[in-house]
Amino acid sequence: MNIIDINTTFGKHIQYDYDLSLPTLLQELDTHRVAGAVTCSLKGVAYDARTGNRETLAAARAHPHLVPAATLDLREYLGWEAEIEYCLQSGCRLFRFFPEEQTWSIHSLFFRKVLEKLRGAGVCVMLSLGGLSGNKVEPEDIARLTAGHGLSLILSDTNYNNMAEVMMVARTYPHVYIETNWHASVGAYEVLAQEVGVERLLYGSAALLHPMQKALNAVLEADLSQQDKAAILGGNAMKLLSISPEKLQGRPALEDLEPQKFDHPIIDVHSHLGFWRVPVPHEGYDSSGMRRRMKRFDITRSILSSYEGMRYDIEAANHDLAQGIAGHPELLGYVELNPHQLQQSITEMDKYYRLPNFAGAEIELTHTVHPTGSPEVKALVAEIAKRGKPVLFKPASAGDALAERDLALQNPDLMLIHAHSMDGNWARIVKDAPNIYVEFCASQPSHNHIRDCLAELGPERLLFGTDQTFLSVGASIGLYLDAGLGPREQRLILYENARRIFKIS
Repeated sequence: MNIIDINTTFGKHIQYDYDLSLPTLLQELDTHRVAGAVTCSLKGVAYDARTGNRETLAAARAHPHLVPAATLDLREYLGWEAEIEYCLQSGCRLFRFFPEEQTWSIHSLFFRKVLEKLRGAGVCVMLSLGGLSGNKVEPEDIARLTAGHGLSLILSDTNYNNMAEVMMVARTYPHVYIETNWHASVGAYEVLAQEVGVERLLYGSAALLHPMQKALNAVLEADLSQQDKAAILGGNAMKLLSISPEKLQGRPALEDLEPQKFDHPIIDVHSHLGFWRVPVPHEGYDSSGMRRRMKRFDITRSILSSYEGMRYDIEAANHDLAQGIAGHPELLGYVELNPHQLQQSITEMDKYYRLPNFAGAEIELTHTVHPTGSPEVKALVAEIAKRGKPVLFKPASAGDALAERDLALQNPDLMLIHAHSMDGNWARIVKDAPNIYVEFCASQPSHNHIRDCLAELGPERLLFGTDQTFLSVGASIGLYLDAGLGPREQRLILYENARRIFKIS
């Protein structure tokens, strides 16, 4: 089966010092047995569309399995019609647009004129819907603008926050396709296939900034037929972009449609039961689905909390979690705590720490909206430290590394597990706090962050997490696989560190 990655880029990125070069992209495609990829030079996105397009076209000429994606920056003006014509004549059949990064509007007259210029050219338009904080581009707006132009529209960076609207738009506008890189929620692909149709889904990884195996595993883990997986991973893109099998002759093919996994037992330090406010089947406090996924990927223990406790009621959440994990020794609980409710949090710890299957506490300040360095957080963390169990901890904002470091240094006997990844800059700040650990589950993660934290903190301070039942277990496995862990690093990060921290026999 030929895999086509619809979303790759190469070049340089001003925010990162990662190797995002064309040779690295080619190596990643070969390593993951991806036959072909649509790609675009980052120079055309961040600096100069004209020279970026020529870099993209040169790469495609040198490597026929690359499909060039042209781009325009609508802040420029001079020569825009000639640039479109040049790209069309050079064989570009996909145009990518980046209004959020380049600060222009899809509602501009200029963009409507660009669409008119592309009318009837038989090309695809690909556009990102933006980040998790809200839709930077409303999916119906771009669908309506492109309808009737003879264009196919690919929506990239769709995610659980906009999934409901994206599905409604795709059902209404038949020219709309959905790129998959950010859809890693459990059950997302099954719902998309049912509601929109498998033929409208296109595999993308967002490599090289994001891990390719994470995106592959998310599709391969889905409860879909092999035929449906083959369509998503490559067949649909080949039809849409008229990629002939001859173009991919000699390229590697994926022969096994099972998700990749480690040959090593794993302890998952970050997972949940509860209700998720996204359009996927809800497992609630029934742990049977979690336990099936654990068995599939050789996860021997999961340490979990209730999502309800982050969003609504810690008392009810901890009670229902205790009921959900009772009788399942492979599941250990976190007591969910809230700095707004100090005395109630203390009561909850003292109640559930009497049970042998509660292993620690959790605080996610991004949900409770409380400053990391506040007196309330300091008081609560001190109470956790007194009781001798670890805490899974998410700081309030991306600038709180120093505040987190202070909490750890003030409570040197407390094992503090930083949740949802940190980058190398954060790791350098907390490096001298040896009781800070980190796991890396995230919606759109970076394997580069794992490598950077390995270099700064060493493998003894890294842990494995999935965020199930919300996020795909296979996707998290793929993230850690793409970090390129050696045998000792695997043993420590996937199992031994967690076994030591949580005193698992």
